[in-house]
Amino acid sequence: MAHTDIQVRRLLISAFGINSGGGLVLLKALVKGAQESIRSIELDARVSASQIGVPSSESRSVRRSFLARFASSARLARSAVEGDVLLCFNSLPPLVASRAKVVTYVHAPHFVGAHRGVQYAPLTRARLWIERAWFRMAVGNTDEAWVQTPTMANRLREQFPSLVVRIVPLIDESLYKLTAETARPPQPDVAWDVHAFFYPADAVGHKNHVNLLRAWALMATEFRRPKLWLTLSESELDSKLKLAGVSREEVGDVLALGRLSRDDVLARLASASALMFPSVAETFGLPMLEAGALGCPIVASERDFVRDVCRPVQTFDPDSPHSIAHAVARFVQGNIAPLGPYFAADQFVEALLS
Repeated sequence: MAHTDIQVRRLLISAFGINSGGGLVLLKALVKGAQESIRSIELDARVSASQIGVPSSESRSVRRSFLARFASSARLARSAVEGDVLLCFNSLPPLVASRAKVVTYVHAPHFVGAHRGVQYAPLTRARLWIERAWFRMAVGNTDEAWVQTPTMANRLREQFPSLVVRIVPLIDESLYKLTAETARPPQPDVAWDVHAFFYPADAVGHKNHVNLLRAWALMATEFRRPKLWLTLSESELDSKLKLAGVSREEVGDVLALGRLSRDDVLARLASASALMFPSVAETFGLPMLEAGALGCPIVASERDFVRDVCRPVQTFDPDSPHSIAHAVARFVQGNIAPLGPYFAADQFVEALLS
């Protein structure tokens, strides 16, 4: 009888730098979910194998130095064989190419530049700079980057267009049970095109039409096409679309009404689903007062000048088209629980090894 070798994928994990907080919680969950699949794991020297729940024979301790971490990264990549999966759980791709399938789990904000403007101690600034340089230099050695949220995915794709990015939010067993217990039933389909959002504003830059149009284009890619009424001329709308880098077809149902009389503005507000107010700078904001007086809901920038004159039903970051689109979705669909699906550790490992 012939003997057939069936190769089972094994998991190698690079986890130096993971020593506290949410990262350590998820690492423990991952190790528990991986069970017999782990062939080797390289841990931060501040974390013991017993603390993680992995046999010491399968682990190696990595000192807190970049030289030790460089060596660890290269060692794991070279020790992997075809059919293995190398998971870089610390956001850092291997410094050398590997025969394994390489997945880099990116769950630190500085890798997508989200740390800019934050004040760090000098040593921390140096570490972040080195890690970002490492990522840029080694990103070609990873087959896929996995992230936890759409925002991280979008930022990575913007910076590395050729990178394969998947959204795979890992959570630990306790949180997974809680989300299962509190999950809401599926929401009925929403008729987006019956909603009309009105923005009475001229074409000056701080009125923020560019990000507003980008948000409408984002929604249209998901077949969400609410109406948008603007008090711009056709030529002004074309100019804003050009600045936004989108076409009329891409933004869906956007109407340039031109200049309206005060009575026409009030009539539009009375018939609109909501006042849309993405402005980034106002001394007063008369349309918000008008909308409030008419009982028209307000979806507006999260800015102090907005709160000075009204109580918006939804707010957003006016610098982020994604945030604007999410606020519109919350208004149309109602405030709903954060969407998943989230991955328990065993599901996460199954996706890795598949």
